Amino acid sequence: MPRAVKQSDRVDTRHHRRVRRVAEWLAMLVLMVTSALQAGAASPGTDGPGAIVIVPLESPPLTFGPGIDAEQALAANTGAGLSWAASEAVAEAGRTLFAISGIVILASLPERTRQADQRAASAEAVLNAADSWVPTVVLAEEAQALLQKAGVSSVRLSDQVRPVPGIEKRERTITMHNWYQPIASWYGMSKTPFSYAAPEVEPGERVLEVALSNFELGPGRVLYVLVSTKLVDPASGKVIRKARKMVYPETADARTLFAGDASTFKQTFTAAGRDALRSNLRSMGLLPK
Repeated sequence: MPRAVKQSDRVDTRHHRRVRRVAEWLAMLVLMVTSALQAGAASPGTDGPGAIVIVPLESPPLTFGPGIDAEQALAANTGAGLSWAASEAVAEAGRTLFAISGIVILASLPERTRQADQRAASAEAVLNAADSWVPTVVLAEEAQALLQKAGVSSVRLSDQVRPVPGIEKRERTITMHNWYQPIASWYGMSKTPFSYAAPEVEPGERVLEVALSNFELGPGRVLYVLVSTKLVDPASGKVIRKARKMVYPETADARTLFAGDASTFKQTFTAAGRDALRSNLRSMGLLPK
């Protein structure tokens, strides 16, 4: 005769089924988490870096802080003739905008240098001179090299340097507020203020905007460089990720930095910018940690 099923057997069977279902659910959860982690490790960023176009923003002029002798830099430099632009505000601040070896600088300018070989009519004429050395273009080139070394499929440089929105005067105010505040405002935006379209940016590409927020040779022979970067979806304008990094390497004196063609200064800036960019790109998931 068939054995009668006891109440305790029914309870054990239901318990075993529940345990089995929980075990199956846990196994599925572990599999999902493992798959997600593997996908994230293989493709940093939202969907991996993919193809990127790097867009530099315009650079603020280099400023000389207290104790930095502009005359030393001028005396040691053998580069292109100086250009300068002055306004009432600049005159009141005791500063002048000028350029040596393509580097645009805002500092106290000795009287004799006002007799420059090339005299500009405005600040924009100095900043946009054909032979200008543009720090953000240097940063864009360094970012491209870092991303290519990391194996990003395609990295291109835009041939446009975008003006910083909100800058009304490009000559110096006493605090450089007319430069730094608009750059800070750009960094705080959740959507890019720029429009991107082919052929500058093709469908499927992302944009890496690169800006220089602070740029000063200060007391103690310290170069202060704040590099800001934003990864943008050009179709929607949405900022996907952003990061900024301040570096402040100790440098040589002004005479050494700007001697000859000022190559020592340019190399010092490039190395500092590279360090800041590496930190930013890692924070944004575009470079491995």
